[in-house]
Amino acid sequence: MSQLRSQNPADYPSFFKKRRAGILLTRDEIAEIKKGRKDLRRQMREQGIYSRRDFEATASSLGLYFDKGRFLAFWLWLWHRGALGMLFAAAALVLAALYGYSMVTEMRGHFTINLADSLVDQGFELCNTVDFANPTSRIYSEPVEDAPCISITDLPNNLNDIDGSHNGSNYFAHTFYIAKRGEGAADCALSLSINSESLDASKAIWVMLFEDGKPVVYAEKNATTGGKECLPAEDNNRYGYREIPYSDKGLPADQYSVIAERSGRTYYRLKPYPFKQDDIICEKVLKNVKQDEVHKYTVVMWLEGDDPDCTNDLIGAHIGLQMDFELLDTENQMS
Repeated sequence: MSQLRSQNPADYPSFFKKRRAGILLTRDEIAEIKKGRKDLRRQMREQGIYSRRDFEATASSLGLYFDKGRFLAFWLWLWHRGALGMLFAAAALVLAALYGYSMVTEMRGHFTINLADSLVDQGFELCNTVDFANPTSRIYSEPVEDAPCISITDLPNNLNDIDGSHNGSNYFAHTFYIAKRGEGAADCALSLSINSESLDASKAIWVMLFEDGKPVVYAEKNATTGGKECLPAEDNNRYGYREIPYSDKGLPADQYSVIAERSGRTYYRLKPYPFKQDDIICEKVLKNVKQDEVHKYTVVMWLEGDDPDCTNDLIGAHIGLQMDFELLDTENQMS
């Protein structure tokens, strides 16, 4: 929405004024948000997501919400009408506080996949299945709640073999496809980023991204060295992984190294790539994507129990991710 605010009082509701992020909204802006919420609810239901909690979490991330405090003016008006109004106003404040608390505690990690309008114009589509039976420009995924910490070795080996949302009790996983149906070729950029978190959850969250079947592991950089968060740490050669996780799936060779060979066994160190920025996990480019070309992605996220930053301080934390695809041109080159 435009940052230029209308100065005409007639553009604003006379009563029950609505705000978003503290900014008073015009009638047109209110109508636009209501329409956006209606369209979002329809799209999510088409993808089999009916949870009100998930709808509100997604709508909030897209800016399709109104401040909850808009009812306060009404109760303050009642307060000026007498003692009974004061009682109702006090009760309303308590209920509003409880509702706000419930919204904060229920909006756990959420994951969305978004196609920019520029890619839609080029004929790009998203779908949870390779047959593209239900193509869309945005995909929403179910969150995982109360997930305990685990090791990467606890993850199943078929993470890239199941379409759509396929979370486990202790990890998040979603597989989807992107295809170009329009004529010609185009360059496409993607970014996997953090859109919300609490209690610095990202410092112990590990992410694995499969691109066309090939996995890459990412973790927040080491707080002490500023380098890779290796497991075991680079100064610890007393133990290691007996097998390289996901080496049979094509894990890059620079994501692991040999620690030692003892009694005929080889022990390995895992070396995930650091997040590109605090809120950006990775960025990639798909060059020269042609008509009917299809690419497959699986995003996996878990709380890595062997990460030194995985402590009891993270109990109750949450994190949300999003993957954005946009058209890459000469005026929009990734560094």
